[in-house]
Amino acid sequence: MKTTALVCLFLAGLYTANSQTIYRTACQGNIARLDSLLITNDINTQDQRGRSLLHWAVGCGKNEMFEHLVNKGIDLNLEDNEGATPLYMAVRFQNEVLFNRLVELLPDTSWKPTYGGLLFEKAILNRDLNFVQNLTVSGIDLDVTNSKGSTPLEIAMRIQADSITDWLKANGAKPELVRKIVAKGPYLGQEPPGSTAKVFAPNFISTEEYEFGSVFNKAGTEFYYGVDTGNGNEIRYSRLEGEEWSKPFTLLAHERYGYNDPFLSPDEKRLYFISNRTIDGQGEAKDIDIWYIEKEGNGWSQPINAGPNINSEKEEYYISFTNEGTMYFASDKNQSHHDIYFSKYVDGEFQKAVKLGEAINTEAYEADVFVNPNEQYLIFCAQRNEGMGRGDLYISFKQTDGSWSTSVNMGEKINSEGHELCPFVTADGNYLFYTSKQDIYWISTSVFETLK
Repeated sequence: MKTTALVCLFLAGLYTANSQTIYRTACQGNIARLDSLLITNDINTQDQRGRSLLHWAVGCGKNEMFEHLVNKGIDLNLEDNEGATPLYMAVRFQNEVLFNRLVELLPDTSWKPTYGGLLFEKAILNRDLNFVQNLTVSGIDLDVTNSKGSTPLEIAMRIQADSITDWLKANGAKPELVRKIVAKGPYLGQEPPGSTAKVFAPNFISTEEYEFGSVFNKAGTEFYYGVDTGNGNEIRYSRLEGEEWSKPFTLLAHERYGYNDPFLSPDEKRLYFISNRTIDGQGEAKDIDIWYIEKEGNGWSQPINAGPNINSEKEEYYISFTNEGTMYFASDKNQSHHDIYFSKYVDGEFQKAVKLGEAINTEAYEADVFVNPNEQYLIFCAQRNEGMGRGDLYISFKQTDGSWSTSVNMGEKINSEGHELCPFVTADGNYLFYTSKQDIYWISTSVFETLK
Protein backbone atom coordinates (compact mmCIF):
# COMPACT_ATOMS: atom_id res chain seq x y z
CA MET A 1 0.00 0.00 0.00
CA LYS A 2 1.09 3.58 -0.69
CA THR A 3 1.50 6.15 2.07
CA THR A 4 -1.30 8.66 2.62
CA ALA A 5 1.00 11.60 1.84
CA LEU A 6 2.03 10.22 -1.55
CA VAL A 7 -1.53 9.24 -2.39
CA CYS A 8 -2.80 12.73 -1.58
CA LEU A 9 -0.17 14.23 -3.86
CA PHE A 10 -1.22 11.92 -6.67
CA LEU A 11 -4.90 12.60 -6.22
CA ALA A 12 -4.75 16.30 -5.57
CA GLY A 13 -2.89 17.91 -8.45
CA LEU A 14 -4.27 21.43 -8.51
CA TYR A 15 -7.19 22.05 -6.19
CA THR A 16 -9.24 24.93 -4.87
CA ALA A 17 -9.18 25.94 -1.23
CA ASN A 18 -12.51 24.17 -0.71
CA SER A 19 -11.34 20.93 -2.35
CA GLN A 20 -8.17 21.06 -0.31
CA THR A 21 -10.40 20.94 2.76
CA ILE A 22 -13.10 18.40 1.93
CA TYR A 23 -11.15 15.96 -0.25
CA ARG A 24 -8.11 15.93 1.97
CA THR A 25 -10.43 15.42 4.92
CA ALA A 26 -11.71 12.26 3.23
CA CYS A 27 -8.11 11.21 2.55
CA GLN A 28 -7.18 11.79 6.18
CA GLY A 29 -10.16 9.77 7.42
CA ASN A 30 -11.55 12.54 9.65
CA ILE A 31 -15.23 11.56 9.76
CA ALA A 32 -16.39 14.26 12.18
CA ARG A 33 -14.74 17.00 10.12
CA LEU A 34 -16.19 15.58 6.90
CA ASP A 35 -19.72 15.55 8.32
CA SER A 36 -19.42 19.22 9.23
CA LEU A 37 -18.28 20.01 5.69
CA LEU A 38 -21.12 18.00 4.18
CA ILE A 39 -23.60 20.40 5.74
CA THR A 40 -22.74 22.79 2.89
CA ASN A 41 -21.47 20.30 0.31
CA ASP A 42 -23.20 17.57 -1.72
CA ILE A 43 -22.16 14.03 -0.78
CA ASN A 44 -21.42 13.46 -4.50
CA THR A 45 -19.21 16.53 -4.88
CA GLN A 46 -16.33 16.04 -7.33
CA ASP A 47 -12.97 17.80 -7.42
CA GLN A 48 -11.30 19.47 -10.41
CA ARG A 49 -10.29 16.07 -11.77
CA GLY A 50 -13.79 14.70 -11.27
CA ARG A 51 -12.79 12.56 -8.30
CA SER A 52 -15.42 12.00 -5.62
CA LEU A 53 -14.98 11.66 -1.88
CA LEU A 54 -15.13 7.90 -2.41
CA HIS A 55 -12.25 8.08 -4.92
CA TRP A 56 -10.23 9.82 -2.22
CA ALA A 57 -11.19 7.43 0.58
CA VAL A 58 -10.31 4.40 -1.56
CA GLY A 59 -7.09 5.90 -2.88
CA CYS A 60 -5.97 6.82 0.62
CA GLY A 61 -6.94 3.42 2.06
CA LYS A 62 -9.40 4.81 4.65
CA ASN A 63 -11.72 1.88 5.30
CA GLU A 64 -13.84 3.56 8.01
CA MET A 65 -14.30 6.66 5.86
CA PHE A 66 -15.24 4.40 2.94
CA GLU A 67 -17.98 2.68 4.97
CA HIS A 68 -19.20 6.01 6.35
CA LEU A 69 -19.58 7.44 2.84
CA VAL A 70 -21.35 4.29 1.66
CA ASN A 71 -23.79 4.49 4.59
CA LYS A 72 -24.51 8.13 3.71
CA GLY A 73 -25.54 7.05 0.21
CA ILE A 74 -22.61 8.20 -1.92
CA ASP A 75 -22.70 7.15 -5.58
CA LEU A 76 -20.45 4.10 -5.88
CA ASN A 77 -19.82 4.49 -9.59
CA LEU A 78 -19.06 8.15 -10.20
CA GLU A 79 -16.54 8.58 -13.02
CA ASP A 80 -13.71 11.10 -12.86
CA ASN A 81 -12.60 13.14 -15.88
CA GLU A 82 -10.72 10.14 -17.26
CA GLY A 83 -13.63 7.73 -16.85
CA ALA A 84 -12.22 6.03 -13.74
CA THR A 85 -14.48 5.00 -10.85
CA PRO A 86 -13.53 4.20 -7.22
CA LEU A 87 -12.97 0.61 -8.42
CA TYR A 88 -10.07 1.94 -10.49
CA MET A 89 -8.61 3.69 -7.44
CA ALA A 90 -8.65 0.38 -5.58
CA VAL A 91 -6.66 -1.22 -8.39
CA ARG A 92 -4.41 1.84 -8.82
CA PHE A 93 -3.41 1.75 -5.15
CA GLN A 94 -3.49 -2.05 -4.89
CA ASN A 95 -6.22 -2.13 -2.24
CA GLU A 96 -7.81 -5.55 -2.67
CA VAL A 97 -9.92 -5.20 0.49
CA LEU A 98 -11.81 -2.15 -0.75
CA PHE A 99 -11.94 -3.52 -4.30
CA ASN A 100 -13.69 -6.66 -3.05
CA ARG A 101 -15.99 -4.54 -0.87
CA LEU A 102 -17.01 -2.43 -3.86
CA VAL A 103 -17.71 -5.54 -5.91
CA GLU A 104 -20.04 -6.72 -3.10
CA LEU A 105 -21.84 -3.38 -3.00
CA LEU A 106 -22.38 -2.76 -6.72
CA PRO A 107 -25.99 -3.65 -7.58
CA ASP A 108 -25.27 -5.51 -10.83
CA THR A 109 -22.43 -6.76 -13.03
CA SER A 110 -22.62 -4.08 -15.73
CA TRP A 111 -19.31 -2.65 -14.47
CA LYS A 112 -17.41 -5.71 -15.71
CA PRO A 113 -17.62 -5.11 -19.48
CA THR A 114 -17.71 -1.32 -18.99
CA TYR A 115 -14.64 -0.92 -16.79
CA GLY A 116 -12.95 -4.32 -16.98
CA GLY A 117 -10.46 -3.31 -19.66
CA LEU A 118 -9.32 -0.24 -17.72
CA LEU A 119 -9.00 -2.23 -14.49
CA PHE A 120 -6.90 -4.93 -16.13
CA GLU A 121 -4.79 -2.22 -17.77
CA LYS A 122 -3.89 -0.60 -14.45
CA ALA A 123 -3.22 -3.91 -12.67
CA ILE A 124 -0.85 -4.93 -15.47
CA LEU A 125 0.91 -1.55 -15.53
CA ASN A 126 1.39 -2.03 -11.77
CA ARG A 127 2.84 -5.47 -12.63
CA ASP A 128 0.52 -6.82 -9.97
CA LEU A 129 -0.16 -10.48 -10.77
CA ASN A 130 -2.22 -10.92 -7.61
CA PHE A 131 -4.64 -8.19 -8.70
CA VAL A 132 -4.79 -9.60 -12.23
CA GLN A 133 -5.85 -12.89 -10.68
CA ASN A 134 -8.36 -11.11 -8.44
CA LEU A 135 -9.94 -9.37 -11.43
CA THR A 136 -10.26 -12.72 -13.16
CA VAL A 137 -11.91 -14.27 -10.10
CA SER A 138 -14.37 -11.35 -10.02
CA GLY A 139 -15.64 -12.53 -13.41
CA ILE A 140 -14.12 -10.06 -15.89
CA ASP A 141 -13.51 -11.60 -19.32
CA LEU A 142 -9.79 -12.29 -19.82
CA ASP A 143 -10.04 -10.94 -23.38
CA VAL A 144 -11.86 -7.72 -22.51
CA THR A 145 -10.43 -4.71 -24.37
CA ASN A 146 -9.61 -1.24 -23.09
CA SER A 147 -10.23 2.10 -24.82
CA LYS A 148 -7.23 1.48 -27.10
CA GLY A 149 -8.54 -1.91 -28.20
CA SER A 150 -5.86 -3.80 -26.26
CA THR A 151 -6.55 -7.06 -24.44
CA PRO A 152 -4.85 -7.75 -21.08
CA LEU A 153 -2.47 -10.14 -22.86
CA GLU A 154 -1.48 -7.52 -25.43
CA ILE A 155 -0.72 -4.99 -22.67
CA ALA A 156 1.31 -7.51 -20.68
CA MET A 157 3.33 -8.49 -23.75
CA ARG A 158 3.87 -4.86 -24.76
CA ILE A 159 5.44 -3.92 -21.42
CA GLN A 160 7.20 -7.29 -21.10
CA ALA A 161 5.41 -8.26 -17.88
CA ASP A 162 6.48 -11.86 -18.36
CA SER A 163 4.92 -13.46 -15.28
CA ILE A 164 1.54 -11.89 -16.06
CA THR A 165 1.87 -12.85 -19.73
CA ASP A 166 2.55 -16.46 -18.81
CA TRP A 167 -0.35 -16.58 -16.34
CA LEU A 168 -2.82 -15.05 -18.81
CA LYS A 169 -1.83 -17.55 -21.51
CA ALA A 170 -2.07 -20.45 -19.09
CA ASN A 171 -5.56 -19.37 -18.04
CA GLY A 172 -7.10 -19.02 -21.48
CA ALA A 173 -6.26 -15.56 -22.83
CA LYS A 174 -6.29 -15.74 -26.64
CA PRO A 175 -2.92 -14.95 -28.29
CA GLU A 176 -4.63 -14.52 -31.66
CA LEU A 177 -6.29 -11.34 -30.36
CA VAL A 178 -2.91 -9.68 -29.78
CA ARG A 179 -2.32 -7.18 -32.58
CA LYS A 180 1.04 -6.69 -34.25
CA ILE A 181 1.47 -2.97 -34.82
CA VAL A 182 3.82 -2.06 -37.69
CA ALA A 183 4.90 1.52 -38.40
CA LYS A 184 6.07 2.36 -41.93
CA GLY A 185 6.85 5.60 -43.73
CA PRO A 186 6.98 9.28 -42.76
CA TYR A 187 5.68 10.15 -39.29
CA LEU A 188 5.54 6.46 -38.44
CA GLY A 189 3.01 5.91 -41.20
CA GLN A 190 0.31 7.96 -39.50
CA GLU A 191 -2.34 9.79 -41.48
CA PRO A 192 -1.55 13.48 -40.93
CA PRO A 193 -4.04 15.44 -38.83
CA GLY A 194 -5.85 18.56 -39.95
CA SER A 195 -7.25 21.13 -37.53
CA THR A 196 -8.49 18.38 -35.19
CA ALA A 197 -5.91 16.88 -32.84
CA LYS A 198 -5.25 13.13 -33.02
CA VAL A 199 -3.44 10.65 -30.83
CA PHE A 200 -0.05 9.98 -32.41
CA ALA A 201 0.82 6.38 -33.35
CA PRO A 202 -1.67 4.64 -31.06
CA ASN A 203 -0.52 1.30 -29.64
CA PHE A 204 2.99 1.87 -31.00
CA ILE A 205 4.08 5.14 -29.35
CA SER A 206 0.96 6.24 -27.47
CA THR A 207 0.08 3.23 -25.35
CA GLU A 208 -1.35 2.43 -21.92
CA GLU A 209 1.70 4.02 -20.31
CA TYR A 210 2.09 7.79 -19.91
CA GLU A 211 4.02 9.19 -22.91
CA PHE A 212 5.18 12.80 -23.18
CA GLY A 213 7.98 15.12 -24.28
CA SER A 214 8.46 13.95 -27.87
CA VAL A 215 10.86 15.16 -30.58
CA PHE A 216 11.76 14.15 -34.15
CA ASN A 217 15.13 14.83 -35.71
CA LYS A 218 15.14 17.21 -38.69
CA ALA A 219 15.17 14.37 -41.23
CA GLY A 220 12.16 12.77 -39.59
CA THR A 221 13.99 9.45 -39.23
CA GLU A 222 14.46 9.40 -35.44
CA PHE A 223 11.85 9.85 -32.71
CA TYR A 224 12.63 10.36 -29.01
CA TYR A 225 10.05 10.60 -26.23
CA GLY A 226 9.59 10.31 -22.48
CA VAL A 227 7.58 7.60 -20.73
CA ASP A 228 6.28 7.39 -17.18
CA THR A 229 6.23 3.65 -16.56
CA GLY A 230 4.61 3.96 -13.15
CA ASN A 231 7.94 3.07 -11.56
CA GLY A 232 9.94 5.96 -13.00
CA ASN A 233 10.56 8.11 -16.06
CA GLU A 234 12.67 6.97 -19.00
CA ILE A 235 13.51 8.08 -22.55
CA ARG A 236 12.69 5.81 -25.48
CA TYR A 237 13.73 5.92 -29.09
CA SER A 238 12.56 4.61 -32.44
CA ARG A 239 14.29 5.02 -35.81
CA LEU A 240 13.35 4.47 -39.43
CA GLU A 241 15.17 1.40 -40.73
CA GLY A 242 14.47 1.13 -44.44
CA GLU A 243 10.72 1.60 -44.68
CA GLU A 244 9.84 0.37 -41.19
CA TRP A 245 10.26 1.99 -37.79
CA SER A 246 12.04 -0.01 -35.11
CA LYS A 247 10.13 -1.14 -32.07
CA PRO A 248 10.72 1.59 -29.45
CA PHE A 249 13.53 0.75 -27.07
CA THR A 250 14.79 2.41 -23.89
CA LEU A 251 17.68 4.82 -24.40
CA LEU A 252 17.96 6.25 -20.86
CA ALA A 253 16.63 4.72 -17.64
CA HIS A 254 17.79 4.25 -14.06
CA GLU A 255 16.45 2.49 -10.97
CA ARG A 256 16.74 5.68 -8.85
CA TYR A 257 16.81 8.60 -11.28
CA GLY A 258 14.28 9.80 -13.82
CA TYR A 259 15.03 10.84 -17.40
CA ASN A 260 12.56 12.73 -19.58
CA ASP A 261 11.83 15.77 -21.81
CA PRO A 262 14.31 14.86 -24.61
CA PHE A 263 15.32 17.51 -27.15
CA LEU A 264 18.04 17.51 -29.81
CA SER A 265 20.62 20.29 -30.13
CA PRO A 266 20.58 22.27 -33.40
CA ASP A 267 23.42 20.15 -34.84
CA GLU A 268 21.76 17.00 -33.46
CA LYS A 269 25.04 15.84 -31.92
CA ARG A 270 23.60 16.18 -28.43
CA LEU A 271 20.40 14.91 -26.87
CA TYR A 272 19.33 17.15 -24.01
CA PHE A 273 16.95 15.98 -21.29
CA ILE A 274 16.08 16.55 -17.64
CA SER A 275 16.98 14.34 -14.71
CA ASN A 276 17.12 14.31 -10.92
CA ARG A 277 20.40 12.36 -10.97
CA THR A 278 23.39 13.49 -8.95
CA ILE A 279 26.49 14.91 -10.64
CA ASP A 280 28.49 11.72 -10.07
CA GLY A 281 25.56 9.38 -10.67
CA GLN A 282 25.74 8.08 -7.10
CA GLY A 283 23.38 8.37 -4.15
CA GLU A 284 19.80 9.51 -3.83
CA ALA A 285 17.98 11.72 -6.34
CA LYS A 286 18.37 15.52 -6.15
CA ASP A 287 16.60 18.49 -7.72
CA ILE A 288 15.85 18.37 -11.43
CA ASP A 289 18.60 19.66 -13.76
CA ILE A 290 19.13 19.87 -17.50
CA TRP A 291 21.62 17.32 -18.87
CA TYR A 292 22.80 16.04 -22.24
CA ILE A 293 24.52 13.10 -23.88
CA GLU A 294 26.79 13.41 -26.92
CA LYS A 295 26.99 11.13 -29.93
CA GLU A 296 30.09 8.92 -29.85
CA GLY A 297 30.38 6.74 -32.93
CA ASN A 298 27.30 4.53 -32.96
CA GLY A 299 26.49 5.27 -29.33
CA TRP A 300 26.21 8.03 -26.76
CA SER A 301 28.36 9.43 -23.96
CA GLN A 302 27.54 9.29 -20.29
CA PRO A 303 25.17 12.08 -19.06
CA ILE A 304 26.78 15.54 -18.76
CA ASN A 305 25.32 18.35 -16.65
CA ALA A 306 24.52 21.52 -18.64
CA GLY A 307 26.34 23.65 -16.07
CA PRO A 308 25.73 26.46 -13.54
CA ASN A 309 24.57 29.11 -16.03
CA ILE A 310 21.59 26.84 -16.73
CA ASN A 311 21.10 24.79 -13.58
CA SER A 312 20.57 25.85 -9.98
CA GLU A 313 19.65 24.26 -6.67
CA LYS A 314 16.00 24.49 -7.73
CA GLU A 315 14.26 22.81 -10.69
CA GLU A 316 15.09 23.37 -14.35
CA TYR A 317 13.28 21.52 -17.09
CA TYR A 318 12.06 21.25 -20.66
CA ILE A 319 14.48 22.44 -23.31
CA SER A 320 14.30 23.84 -26.83
CA PHE A 321 16.72 25.72 -29.09
CA THR A 322 16.97 28.42 -31.71
CA ASN A 323 19.05 27.82 -34.83
CA GLU A 324 21.90 29.79 -33.20
CA GLY A 325 21.89 27.48 -30.17
CA THR A 326 20.11 29.72 -27.65
CA MET A 327 18.43 27.47 -25.10
CA TYR A 328 14.93 28.21 -23.79
CA PHE A 329 13.92 26.42 -20.60
CA ALA A 330 11.95 26.75 -17.36
CA SER A 331 13.22 27.28 -13.82
CA ASP A 332 11.89 28.18 -10.38
CA LYS A 333 15.28 29.42 -9.14
CA ASN A 334 14.18 32.97 -8.30
CA GLN A 335 10.67 32.37 -6.95
CA SER A 336 8.26 29.72 -5.79
CA HIS A 337 6.82 29.17 -9.27
CA HIS A 338 8.38 28.35 -12.64
CA ASP A 339 9.15 30.96 -15.28
CA ILE A 340 10.74 30.79 -18.73
CA TYR A 341 14.37 31.74 -19.34
CA PHE A 342 16.79 31.80 -22.25
CA SER A 343 20.57 31.37 -22.40
CA LYS A 344 22.69 32.25 -25.44
CA TYR A 345 25.35 29.78 -26.58
CA VAL A 346 28.65 31.61 -27.22
CA ASP A 347 32.01 29.99 -27.98
CA GLY A 348 30.85 26.60 -26.75
CA GLU A 349 29.41 27.89 -23.45
CA PHE A 350 25.94 28.79 -22.26
CA GLN A 351 25.77 32.33 -20.94
CA LYS A 352 23.98 33.51 -17.80
CA ALA A 353 20.27 32.81 -18.21
CA VAL A 354 17.83 35.70 -18.67
CA LYS A 355 14.18 35.60 -17.61
CA LEU A 356 11.64 36.56 -20.26
CA GLY A 357 9.37 39.53 -19.62
CA GLU A 358 5.78 39.86 -18.50
CA ALA A 359 4.35 39.12 -21.96
CA ILE A 360 5.34 35.51 -21.19
CA ASN A 361 5.96 35.21 -17.46
CA THR A 362 3.38 35.99 -14.79
CA GLU A 363 2.89 35.17 -11.12
CA ALA A 364 1.44 31.85 -12.30
CA TYR A 365 3.30 28.74 -13.51
CA GLU A 366 4.97 28.89 -16.95
CA ALA A 367 7.12 26.04 -18.25
CA ASP A 368 7.51 23.45 -21.04
CA VAL A 369 8.58 26.01 -23.64
CA PHE A 370 9.11 25.36 -27.35
CA VAL A 371 10.82 28.11 -29.34
CA ASN A 372 10.53 28.20 -33.10
CA PRO A 373 14.15 27.82 -34.35
CA ASN A 374 13.90 31.23 -36.06
CA GLU A 375 12.38 32.71 -32.87
CA GLN A 376 9.15 33.58 -34.66
CA TYR A 377 6.98 32.24 -31.82
CA LEU A 378 7.00 30.54 -28.42
CA ILE A 379 4.60 27.86 -27.22
CA PHE A 380 4.53 26.96 -23.54
CA CYS A 381 2.43 25.43 -20.78
CA ALA A 382 0.86 27.71 -18.17
CA GLN A 383 -1.50 27.28 -15.26
CA ARG A 384 -3.59 30.45 -15.14
CA ASN A 385 -6.93 31.33 -13.57
CA GLU A 386 -8.50 31.99 -16.98
CA GLY A 387 -7.27 28.64 -18.35
CA MET A 388 -9.45 25.84 -19.60
CA GLY A 389 -7.98 23.12 -17.40
CA ARG A 390 -5.13 22.07 -15.10
CA GLY A 391 -2.53 23.31 -17.59
CA ASP A 392 -2.98 24.88 -21.02
CA LEU A 393 -0.73 25.65 -23.98
CA TYR A 394 -0.20 29.34 -24.76
CA ILE A 395 1.50 31.02 -27.73
CA SER A 396 3.37 34.29 -28.21
CA PHE A 397 4.67 35.76 -31.48
CA LYS A 398 7.83 37.83 -32.07
CA GLN A 399 6.93 41.42 -32.97
CA THR A 400 8.68 43.62 -35.57
CA ASP A 401 10.44 45.49 -32.75
CA GLY A 402 11.87 42.24 -31.38
CA SER A 403 9.54 42.00 -28.39
CA TRP A 404 7.16 39.13 -27.66
CA SER A 405 3.41 39.62 -28.03
CA THR A 406 1.24 39.04 -24.96
CA SER A 407 0.71 35.29 -24.80
CA VAL A 408 -2.72 33.89 -25.61
CA ASN A 409 -4.42 30.61 -24.83
CA MET A 410 -4.29 28.27 -27.84
CA GLY A 411 -7.97 27.42 -27.43
CA GLU A 412 -10.24 24.42 -27.39
CA LYS A 413 -8.77 22.76 -30.47
CA ILE A 414 -5.74 21.97 -28.31
CA ASN A 415 -6.58 22.61 -24.66
CA SER A 416 -9.06 20.75 -22.48
CA GLU A 417 -10.14 20.44 -18.86
CA GLY A 418 -7.05 18.29 -18.36
CA HIS A 419 -3.36 19.13 -18.65
CA GLU A 420 -1.71 19.96 -21.99
CA LEU A 421 2.08 20.17 -21.97
CA CYS A 422 5.33 19.32 -23.79
CA PRO A 423 4.91 21.20 -27.11
CA PHE A 424 7.14 20.51 -30.11
CA VAL A 425 6.81 21.65 -33.74
CA THR A 426 8.35 19.50 -36.46
CA ALA A 427 11.24 20.82 -38.57
CA ASP A 428 8.98 21.23 -41.61
CA GLY A 429 6.77 23.51 -39.51
CA ASN A 430 3.66 21.51 -40.34
CA TYR A 431 2.69 19.79 -37.07
CA LEU A 432 2.47 20.59 -33.39
CA PHE A 433 3.07 17.65 -31.08
CA TYR A 434 2.05 17.85 -27.43
CA THR A 435 0.93 15.72 -24.50
CA SER A 436 -2.67 15.39 -23.35
CA LYS A 437 -4.58 12.70 -21.47
CA GLN A 438 -1.29 10.82 -20.91
CA ASP A 439 -0.75 10.33 -24.66
CA ILE A 440 1.10 12.21 -27.40
CA TYR A 441 -1.16 14.17 -29.75
CA TRP A 442 -0.49 16.05 -32.98
CA ILE A 443 -2.34 18.72 -34.95
CA SER A 444 -1.71 20.88 -38.02
CA THR A 445 0.04 24.18 -37.30
CA SER A 446 -2.58 25.84 -39.50
CA VAL A 447 -4.42 26.44 -36.21
CA PHE A 448 -1.73 29.04 -35.35
CA GLU A 449 -3.04 31.47 -37.97
CA THR A 450 -6.15 32.35 -35.98
CA LEU A 451 -4.03 33.11 -32.90
CA LYS A 452 -1.73 35.80 -34.35
